[in-house]
Amino acid sequence: MISLIMDTSNQYLMVSLYKDGQCLETIQELGSKRQSENAIPYLSSLLEKHNIELLAIDEMIITRGPGSYTGERVAMTIAKTLSVIAPIRIKAISSLSAYAGLQKCVSVIDARSQKVFVCVYENGKAQTLEELISIDEFEGFMEGYKDYAVVGQCDVIGYPLQEVDLAKNLYELAQLVEPIENVDSLVPCYLKDVEAKKICL
Repeated sequence: MISLIMDTSNQYLMVSLYKDGQCLETIQELGSKRQSENAIPYLSSLLEKHNIELLAIDEMIITRGPGSYTGERVAMTIAKTLSVIAPIRIKAISSLSAYAGLQKCVSVIDARSQKVFVCVYENGKAQTLEELISIDEFEGFMEGYKDYAVVGQCDVIGYPLQEVDLAKNLYELAQLVEPIENVDSLVPCYLKDVEAKKICL
């Protein structure tokens, strides 16, 4: 079983190959502005280095957002294209969950404009809905989760950054979900759109 794992939804570009549950290699770098131009070259480099054909990939694990409007679409477009030319399974994981992994924690992603995306996790399961809140509201939000770690883009809310292995987290989380049945229906998660609709209503 060969798994291709990719996250382009936020601050990192991450591309990883797993074979039979073991990580062959991961590229994870900061630089969200160059994800669209580097994603495919990095993928090609990993496949060539490990002598794996693109059509030999059995599954692709990607993030679905929330995150960058453009970034969310990069990995998703690659996954959809690959599913057209090969019988590949696609699994889509929340970008907030990708930072959390299997930890008991509050996951945070910078949503810009003094706001953050947040969600609470434990053992790979969301304990709350994904939300968009202002940075000023974060400490109040944490009142209910004082014994939870804070992960993700913590620096935007004044917490220390922690190292994250996105590939490992996504691979482990993918074992808990089923493949997407209709890949054509797969769309990025835009919490900002949901928030805008609430304001309009």
